[in-house]
Amino acid sequence: MFYIRRLGLELIRQPGIARIGLMFPSVTLKKMTEITDRTTTGEPARYRVLVICNDSAYFLRHRLYLVIHLVSIGVDVTVMTGGPPIPAERIQGWEYIHLRMERFRFDPIGDIALAVRTIRAIRSLKPDAVHLITLKPAIFSGLASVVTRFFHGYPKRILITLPGLGRMMSWSKGSGERRYPVGRALTILAMRFLARCDSVHFSFETKHDRDFWMKRGIANHKNSSVLDGAGVDLNLFYPLETARSNSKTKIIYASRLLKSKGLNAFLMMARDLANRPDVEFIVAGLADDQDPDAIRPEDLNQLGEIRFLGQVDDMPPLLRECDIVCLPTRYGEGIPRILIEAAASGLASIVSDHPGCRAVVEDGVTGQVLSAKADFEMSRKLSAALVRYLEDPDLLTQHKRAAYQAFQAREFSQDACVARFTELLGWPRDVPA
Repeated sequence: MFYIRRLGLELIRQPGIARIGLMFPSVTLKKMTEITDRTTTGEPARYRVLVICNDSAYFLRHRLYLVIHLVSIGVDVTVMTGGPPIPAERIQGWEYIHLRMERFRFDPIGDIALAVRTIRAIRSLKPDAVHLITLKPAIFSGLASVVTRFFHGYPKRILITLPGLGRMMSWSKGSGERRYPVGRALTILAMRFLARCDSVHFSFETKHDRDFWMKRGIANHKNSSVLDGAGVDLNLFYPLETARSNSKTKIIYASRLLKSKGLNAFLMMARDLANRPDVEFIVAGLADDQDPDAIRPEDLNQLGEIRFLGQVDDMPPLLRECDIVCLPTRYGEGIPRILIEAAASGLASIVSDHPGCRAVVEDGVTGQVLSAKADFEMSRKLSAALVRYLEDPDLLTQHKRAAYQAFQAREFSQDACVARFTELLGWPRDVPA
């Protein structure tokens, strides 16, 4: 191992791993020369895709399957993410660059550095397509991609995936709170510029989100698509063949440990109904210490009314152990993946009246959809909805069965989602694998 520090350049070398940081972030250095020299060695050119996402944990949970598929059909894939570095054992058949990226606010120096690093990566890799996931990469890497295309002719396609509106863009006039006014205005200006480029295509998870951007003169029916979430693997998520013998009804909150995701309201409901012997409250989710909206795992560990599992890497058997999924979210997200996983597992749902939730849950058919402005009001409605199921087991069974049937009728499978994204990335089938 050796270290070189000079003029802001840091090179760290370990067996099988190289990292280089220029001015700000640490970046995993790939064998770029092997990739860029293929056209000069006589080897047939392979289709190349560069994926940029703001958070590695989100990428692994929601987008890794697409990269695995692209690699399997002979596409050269390079992934750049913020958040914690992706462990080496998760990187199989694709290249990885780790970035330091501020996820919760504008960071002028860091955001400009992101654009510069994107330009450098595109010039080195010469990708045919760039896939930008979440708002910050969409703006800064999107602008960089357009500039590079103008001067160098690549990437030929720029796919921007916005899985929800996020905190900044989900603010509404009726909320009584005006947040990020300058950031929102600059974001809309940047997105309008990107929308004018023929090479740019947007993908959304709900019609509600596309309508939001259409009203602002950005998305239209030609330059955008609506895809039903990120998809789930049908080989992993499926219902139990026989009913559980356990007499307790199990209700689970499984999402990031955030107040805006509805965890506070879920905990209030658990506290209100803690004396009932016929129900068990389960919380599973990823902690995010950097998020100001987070609830600390150590605080959840001290609550006797819930079974707190922390981060769960193997969700399918856990969901098959449960009866109801609860997500009273008000977060500006697309279609919550947990609701698709729950439907595929044959669970009923109790959710908030959120566009992403309504895209999966049909009120009174596959679950119950509730409206409330404050956590206290939502917790009371959650309690009433749960008691309704507890006192009418036949209704719960009916909703569970209907949820699975609705899942089967929709294109929520991972294979369907992969096919759509592969098409949007422009992979030509005549390119050698």
